[in-house]
Amino acid sequence: MKKETGFKYIKPKPINKILLMLREEILELLTYKNDRGFWYDIQKDWEDTKADLINRSTQKDDKDNIMKDDLYKVATELIQISLFGRILQTDDEDKIKNLPKLHLPYFMKQSLGASFTDLYDINSQQAYQKIDEKKKNKNLNMVRKVQAHHRKKK
Repeated sequence: MKKETGFKYIKPKPINKILLMLREEILELLTYKNDRGFWYDIQKDWEDTKADLINRSTQKDDKDNIMKDDLYKVATELIQISLFGRILQTDDEDKIKNLPKLHLPYFMKQSLGASFTDLYDINSQQAYQKIDEKKKNKNLNMVRKVQAHHRKKK
């Protein structure tokens, strides 16, 4: 077989490394954006900002930036799936078009009962992280109690 000249093969990166980078990107996004900060069509933004010249560049800095941008997009899409149950899409008038009928995101909830609660600035993922941390601590305390109880019996 004749050897082709000028080609460079893209070496795969370890999936665990990519997943760790994705995790870091998600955590970073969640620290400075609330739920409504993710209420947009990432694909449409993506198509508007991508330049073919940079996409096809062979320079290391451009390739690194493309990878970082791709991780940002995937992280945003994962957060949208978590918050809204789907990756958001908009129509020509920039209105979200793929939500089920009569469904709104949680940050649009306002209750007019005994107290007024405006969830416009809610960051539900941070709230879930706090709840999970409390559950972990509670479970850890339960394990300690069971262990202490068994030690007393012996």
